[in-house]
Amino acid sequence: MTNIIDIYLEKIQYTPGDLVSKHDAISAIIMKDDKILMLDHVKYNLWTIPIGKVDEGKSVEDGLKQEMKEELNIIPTKFKKKTIFSKSYMREGHKVTIRNHMFEISEWRGNLKNNEPKKHRSIKFMSLDEIKKLSKLSDSTKEMLKVL
Repeated sequence: MTNIIDIYLEKIQYTPGDLVSKHDAISAIIMKDDKILMLDHVKYNLWTIPIGKVDEGKSVEDGLKQEMKEELNIIPTKFKKKTIFSKSYMREGHKVTIRNHMFEISEWRGNLKNNEPKKHRSIKFMSLDEIKKLSKLSDSTKEMLKVL
């Protein structure tokens, strides 16, 4: 059964990198005062923990550091891998499989801010209860709710 999010995702304008048949990605659980950092993602029109593609030839740890610097102006200094999961999507008629490496970041350098306002409408720390009440969540966020 097709759900509303799947229908929406088929209408997105994907970049060539979004259509690579298999690639690694990272996602990050960033906690502060028992709240989790969430981003209101413009392109996918949903709430998500920080996520991003790992550039070919880079380690997932380097991909994590690069994405956090680009998106949030921070460099993780203490982090640990929480889980790895794979998810397949149909994008413009192509099957794309993403292997996501989820990390928990407990310490970082830099001042946390939204470096990509065209990509993220806003960033906000939310409690688990607040996150569970959101109607549209990324697959990474749903997976995070399972591991926490």
